[in-house]
Amino acid sequence: MESKKEQITCSQCDRGVDEDNDFCPFCGSIFVDNVSCVNHNELNASGVCVICCEPYCEKCGTNVNDIFLCEKHSEYEIYQGMARVFGISDEAQAQYVKSCFEQEGLHPFIYSRKAGAWHMGSGDYTLFRASGEYDGHIVNEIKVMVPLQEVLKAESILLELDVSS
Repeated sequence: MESKKEQITCSQCDRGVDEDNDFCPFCGSIFVDNVSCVNHNELNASGVCVICCEPYCEKCGTNVNDIFLCEKHSEYEIYQGMARVFGISDEAQAQYVKSCFEQEGLHPFIYSRKAGAWHMGSGDYTLFRASGEYDGHIVNEIKVMVPLQEVLKAESILLELDVSS
């Protein structure tokens, strides 16, 4: 019988994390001292990117909507611990990508909200707070999303599938 790991509460995001974690997998807060930035060994890390799990200083990473991301991953559209890794208007293609992810042990989620005449760009079309730039245009897109810690594997699978989003 496997015993449950003890949990602590992250002081930044108030989520429960395993007591032996060095950082919060939900927000990127560091729980241990003297962690150096992977790019600047002489600087202390400000957080750990929740996508690539690497520590970065404030020059190399930033908090976006209370989640620490490195410069490379700061443009992802993120909502409730999930990142958009693929988007397309073809539902069959989106379902194919989702199925391929599931076969590889990932936990994809498809979000689709078609803009219709009754939306007209109103405030009810704001489920996503993109972490990157947003130009205000409504896009009829089916989004395939995965948990933040699965983004790198999902990107690798997309390269193998040779599908473009």
